[in-house]
Amino acid sequence: MALSSKKYEKFYETTGTGKDKIDATKLTTAENAWATEKAEGCKNYMADPILAPLVYQLQQMQDELDESRAEISTNKDKTTFPGFGTSSTTALRGDTSLLALGTSSTTALAGDTTTISTSQASAITANTAKVSQGLNTANHTLEFDVVNSKGSYILGITVTDNSTGKPVIKTAAITLS
Repeated sequence: MALSSKKYEKFYETTGTGKDKIDATKLTTAENAWATEKAEGCKNYMADPILAPLVYQLQQMQDELDESRAEISTNKDKTTFPGFGTSSTTALRGDTSLLALGTSSTTALAGDTTTISTSQASAITANTAKVSQGLNTANHTLEFDVVNSKGSYILGITVTDNSTGKPVIKTAAITLS
């Protein structure tokens, strides 16, 4: 989650030449007055009915900032994500090797697990089953296919005529009831 934009601005600048640059003598006077008041536990500020609530709230903000800084430091000082490796080839602290998931298009997992073809995967996805039977003569091929697609059976018939040199293919599909 990104931080929202800040709503505050500086009271003064200590560098540069702009009108908002504090005079060095006035800054030293303010620093000395603060050191004196702080050494006495801010007793004069806390006794003042106007300054006391402001000093109290400033202390609350300082406590909150210190707590935020501690949390930021805890996370910023980390060199690795807890419990994970230190390189692109390690999974856990202690440099545990990553699990190898196949090294080629014919291996699914380490150990050469048998894979399936794209057409087999498509048939599984479509939930189809196909049984074929072919009859051949010198110039003609007759093929019958029975396809079960989610409980609907279709008889496919393909005739291929090779008698003219260029194959002529005719097909028919019959839905079985």
